[in-house]
Formats: sequence, structure tokens, C-alpha cells
Amino acid sequence: MVTVHRITSIVASGHPATATTTQRKTALVRALFNDLCKVIAHPAVSNRPVDCPADFGESYMGTFYDGNRELATFTYGASGCQAVHLTVAGKSKVVLIMGATVTAAPKLEADMAAVLGVPKSKLTSPVQQVNPGGPMVSASASS
Repeated sequence: MVTVHRITSIVASGHPATATTTQRKTALVRALFNDLCKVIAHPAVSNRPVDCPADFGESYMGTFYDGNRELATFTYGASGCQAVHLTVAGKSKVVLIMGATVTAAPKLEADMAAVLGVPKSKLTSPVQQVNPGGPMVSASASS
């Protein structure tokens, strides 16, 4: 079982700042846990500064359980520079999701969405959607 809390620092209209989901479907829980472990096992290394645009504070904090026993905790930063912080048996690691890390866990977003019971497009706030016309032009005018 996994319990996930959605935390949003910037609240968009009609998009709650927090929400909690508990998922008990073993296949979905295992898929998400495996994705998080793959991310941690394949950290990306950058030799230069990393630009993190559009960080709206969208994150998911969760705990994996075996019955009442806590197995692991995680935080998945879903906006800006995506990152995973995983703690298992008292040992923690934090990894930015870029480069080899993306390749190692290509289904992370889809599996997170499945655990939450939402489409993948709903993992981030509507405020993060890019307007192709730019900030001062309506999206319909740029088409």
C-alpha cells in the first residue's frame, strides 16, 4: 500500500493545494516503487549549472507500507527540475530527474498518475501549461 499527499505551493483556481490518495493495488504500488528505485540507482551528473524553469512547487510526498509497517518514504518534485527524494531503512538519496535518470524510469509519471487515479496530464498544475502565444497573447490568437 502507498499513501500519497499532493502538495502545491502556488494554488490555481479549481486545483486543490493538497490532496491525499491511498492506493492498495499491488501492481500499481510496485510499479511506482520500482520507478523510484530506478531513478535513485541512475543519478544524472551535470558538469555545469542546471536551469530549473517553471518551478511552481508541485510535489508529491508518500509512504509505502507493508500492512502497518513503513517501508519507505518519498518526495517527487513534479515541476521545475523534477527530483526524487527516497528514504529506505533510514538511508536517503536525492536525485534530479534528467539525462540517464529519465531513461532509467520512463514510466515514472504514468505510474504516479496510475497510483493517484488521474490522467498523466493532471500531475502538474494548470498554471504550468505553456501558452504557445507567449504571456501577452491568447493561445487561440497564436494558432
